[in-house]
Amino acid sequence: MGGASALLKRLEVKPTDDEYETIKTSRWGNRDVYPIAHDKRTYGIYAFVSYWGTCGICLSSWTIGSSLIGIGLTASQAMTSVTIGMLIASVTAYLNGTPGAKHHLGYGMLARSAFGLWGSYFCIMLNVFQSFVFYGTQMYFGGQTFVLILNAIFPTFLRMKNTLPESAGITTPGLIGFVLFIILYFPIIYFVPAWKVQKLLEVQVVVATVTLLGIMGWAVHSNGGSPGDLVSPAIKLSKAEAGFRVVQGITSVAGTYTGGTDRVSDWTRYGRSRHTSTPAILTLAVTVTLTALVGIISTSALAQSYGMLEWNPLIMLQYVQQTQYTAKCRAGTFFAGIGLLSVTVFVNYTQNCVSSGMDVAMMVPKYITQRRGAIIFSILGVLANPWRFLTQASTFITVLSRFGVFMSPAAAILVVDFWIVRRTKWNIPELYTPGGIYWFTGGVNWRAMVAYAMGMWPALPGFISEVSGPGSSIHVGLVWKRFYQISFFFGFATSAVLFYIFNRISPPPGLGVQVDFDIDGTHIVEGAEMGRDGNLEKEGDVGVDIRKVEPSVGS
Repeated sequence: MGGASALLKRLEVKPTDDEYETIKTSRWGNRDVYPIAHDKRTYGIYAFVSYWGTCGICLSSWTIGSSLIGIGLTASQAMTSVTIGMLIASVTAYLNGTPGAKHHLGYGMLARSAFGLWGSYFCIMLNVFQSFVFYGTQMYFGGQTFVLILNAIFPTFLRMKNTLPESAGITTPGLIGFVLFIILYFPIIYFVPAWKVQKLLEVQVVVATVTLLGIMGWAVHSNGGSPGDLVSPAIKLSKAEAGFRVVQGITSVAGTYTGGTDRVSDWTRYGRSRHTSTPAILTLAVTVTLTALVGIISTSALAQSYGMLEWNPLIMLQYVQQTQYTAKCRAGTFFAGIGLLSVTVFVNYTQNCVSSGMDVAMMVPKYITQRRGAIIFSILGVLANPWRFLTQASTFITVLSRFGVFMSPAAAILVVDFWIVRRTKWNIPELYTPGGIYWFTGGVNWRAMVAYAMGMWPALPGFISEVSGPGSSIHVGLVWKRFYQISFFFGFATSAVLFYIFNRISPPPGLGVQVDFDIDGTHIVEGAEMGRDGNLEKEGDVGVDIRKVEPSVGS
């Protein structure tokens, strides 16, 4: 027991050596969970443009047209869904990013304020679960970029025979590429902290843009300068059904990207000032929409010229190498592979790995930092054999692509809590205090949980029917299908309204007061000043008891 205790003591996160060094590590907070120190607030406007550009110019955006055309939309209808969905996602990015920009705190604090210290774990785990699978698929894609690069350099690698059994779910070249990607990726997440990565993102967004535009130019040129028929819809729909499918497409796009935008405070907290991140937010909508268009045009052109409909450019380029292995092809696919490798590394860094590391640190802050959380997350992601998510778990991926059903009610509650219920004011020290104003009932805010459940459940029957597939014995009525098709809007609106009503009927404590950490760990209350006796006094109707407190956080 003594050895275990000594080990745990050594693993405890040491206090920061910046202006918040007097605030001790506790069960509910550490140096990565407390407000970001001034010397780490390094992101300017272009850094946030690069961050959102990295999120938008990626393979997920490239292939977004496949799911929309797959439900029967035309290319123009698919682009309408993407454009509207991404404008909605940009609005949620602003609403959920402002807490980080104003208070320099991450997504976990937004969740604690709304759901409670224990209830926040529910929100965090929703995001971590979604990111875990997407992290794995990006790792697999990263391995495929190495396969593309090695194919271009070594003809012997292109002709390498697979020595693994079919049950492995991956080929020998694919496994080699996967290992090489791990060797490249792990040092980046270990040695490059989030507050320093922006310089790399500024380069990466240029590389990504040139790469994807270059692939589109080559695809159209290969098809005689024609973009093809822009991919015909997979099924024929009536006008009424097409309208609902467009709404479903908007729901799918907005819901998918809400998972990333509702935790953007993990990044806006690094902004130099409150409004540094705001001008860059539309970059997300612009880059995703244009990348989706580039993906549709490229896929359409290649489908017509090669007779093969393949939405993933990595797989398509490998097919081109197999059929057209010329010097020009080798050079083009090599540079395309380098660009796509850069895209995959930094999308995984910003959207999955490091963000989830921040979230894991929120759950076990006494022992886990942001870096440790990212490493743990990454190791588990590798051990899960992530290629199986794509090769042997099609239903699982379908579930994840429709995960907005579960994300939009949570996003609505976070927005209403911060902007309407609390009017952007937090008692920051209480966010780390069990039994405090954010403890609610046993650490869980019943208002948030009930509002979430009521906004989410009507979409479940249609969701289950959708992911079960057309051959399933599960059939639901048209009304439930419609609920599912508009789940983002219904879930968001229902949970938002109910949460607001519950807070009007039963207001939580501590509303309307801003309390911050001073640099020595004492608490600074907005609207209060020091009295002659050395104690803080109320100024006007502050609405809470003001008292002088110790610099350490309660455990």
